[in-house]
Amino acid sequence: MVEDTDNPALGRLNRKVGESAPVGAARCDRLLRLAGWFAAVVLALAIALVLFVLAADRLAQRDIGSAGGPLLQAAEIAAHDQLLILGVGLFSAGALLGAAQNTLSRRTLKLTRQPQVTDRYTKAVEQLGSDRLDVRIAGTHALEGVARDSATEHPAVMEVLTAFIREHSRKPLRPPDPDDLEQEQWVQPDIQAALTAVARRKHERDSRRLDLTGAYLNCAGLHGATLDGAELGGADLVGADLTKTRLRRAILHGADLRTANLRRADLTRADLTRANLAWACLADANLTHAHLTGANLAHADVTGARWPPGVPVPEGWKRYAGRLRWAGAGSGSAQASMAHRSMRS
Repeated sequence: MVEDTDNPALGRLNRKVGESAPVGAARCDRLLRLAGWFAAVVLALAIALVLFVLAADRLAQRDIGSAGGPLLQAAEIAAHDQLLILGVGLFSAGALLGAAQNTLSRRTLKLTRQPQVTDRYTKAVEQLGSDRLDVRIAGTHALEGVARDSATEHPAVMEVLTAFIREHSRKPLRPPDPDDLEQEQWVQPDIQAALTAVARRKHERDSRRLDLTGAYLNCAGLHGATLDGAELGGADLVGADLTKTRLRRAILHGADLRTANLRRADLTRADLTRANLAWACLADANLTHAHLTGANLAHADVTGARWPPGVPVPEGWKRYAGRLRWAGAGSGSAQASMAHRSMRS
């Protein structure tokens, strides 16, 4: 097929049509194979039924000769039972043979795929070291694919991605402006791509804690991520989106979470010792048994939060049915609550 170079749209359409033909042919081929298998099974059952009846009659006649009546019926029933036992035995033997072949095929496929997975992993790690942003982003996507396809390589991939985030997130996206005190430093695109890959991982395959200690994750997007037990001590999470994020038993000792959105986050048993949560949104968050010693909660919005038992509530807030509600003037938390509500709306 010749592509019309003067008309790129037509060229793309031609390529799409050319690519769809093999797909349609393969689909028809699969349907024909299924129809063939179905016909073969029906034919085999029909033949087995005929042979079963004929064989039973022959066996009965062989056992009793020319006798008839009840003796013939009893002989036919006995012959049917014998053939049924034989059929069940043959079926069981075939099933065992099929299972053995299937197991052997899976092992062969695993051995065949392992070098391919290793090659993909090696190339993806090389891409992370590139000077080009797009190549590094492609490398994070490639590693995510390796972790998704191989449970064995999953821990190694997560270790590489978290190391990449720790080491390369320390450089801000743009230099700070000393004259602009409100300048936001968003996380770099390749770091965000790696964070997204970590957030979407199959966390049940984790064999060790995610280590993001000291990472610069300013304004990072981690909405709904599962970071249970993650090491985030000293991390910069200013303005980060941690809405509905699972942070059970996470280590956030000394983390900077100013203005972070932790609405409906699960912080059960999380270590927030000396964490800076000033102006953070903790509305409807679960802080059951969380460690908050020395944490800065000035102006934080804790509306509806489940507060740790035995821990004093912030000034101006009170417990109602196990959750916090704003109760009066104090440290300016009312203004914080109103500000967070306006941001969410």
